[in-house]
Amino acid sequence: MRLGATIADYLASSDPEVHVAECRKHGYRSAPCPEVSIEQGGRIRAIKRAFDDADLVIAEVPAWVNPLDPDEHKRRANLDTIAQRLALADELEAVCCPTVAGSYNDSDERDSHAGHHPKNFTTEAFDAVVQWVRAVLDQVNPRRTKLTLEICPWTTLDGPQAYLDLIEAVGHPGLAVHLDPANCVCDPRTYYGTPAMINRCFDLLGSRIRSCHAKDVHYTLDARTVGIEEVVPGRGVLDYRTFLRRIGQLSSETPLIIEHLSGEREFNEAAGFIKQVARQVGVSL
Repeated sequence: MRLGATIADYLASSDPEVHVAECRKHGYRSAPCPEVSIEQGGRIRAIKRAFDDADLVIAEVPAWVNPLDPDEHKRRANLDTIAQRLALADELEAVCCPTVAGSYNDSDERDSHAGHHPKNFTTEAFDAVVQWVRAVLDQVNPRRTKLTLEICPWTTLDGPQAYLDLIEAVGHPGLAVHLDPANCVCDPRTYYGTPAMINRCFDLLGSRIRSCHAKDVHYTLDARTVGIEEVVPGRGVLDYRTFLRRIGQLSSETPLIIEHLSGEREFNEAAGFIKQVARQVGVSL
């Protein structure tokens, strides 16, 4: 697999050569695309050339917006954004364009695109996701990349079976899987059974998995209710031995991107842990 990180979270530069140098510094072989728009043809070519020359894979061109926003104008704008980002990913030959299934949450809070709402778990929500995914894929018709969605516990796409159901309902080769197993840990049984959960993800979704995110989870201090929070990989319970082994069985080119950390020090800690486990299970990064 190709380990990478969301280095733009702490880099002060969007220069592709700076991103390449940072990846080389830490031994990363993939990374998300530096910020660019579909209209910037020269910059697109420069990014692609810099990554190709360094044998770095552009793992993703993300589109973290809400395709189910209850406000019609926002929803249309968000769908346009996803289509543009997917077209950009295709132009860059990125592995995927990840986004979310969407949420009917209408708040302006951070991460509301994957926020809670009772309507998210209805048949209407599932059908709406099928409809918008088909529409975007028919509009863009990507040839060199895939549209992928991220499992999020408060949305209709809350586990591997839901993902498989969606793929079958959409019926378009442009839809694939972005896997973040930390987002599947929603209850105590799964919390203490991450090897089985990870195996189920790979057993159900298999070769459809194009890329993965690297996070970890730990319980919050109040044990009277279920509280689970993200932590640096290695500080939580996610079974990385199983996770890395199963990614390694897919392809040597599958990106694994570390994300959601506070700075370079935490990214280095996470990368060090993942590299150690990879050596233990005999998986090349």
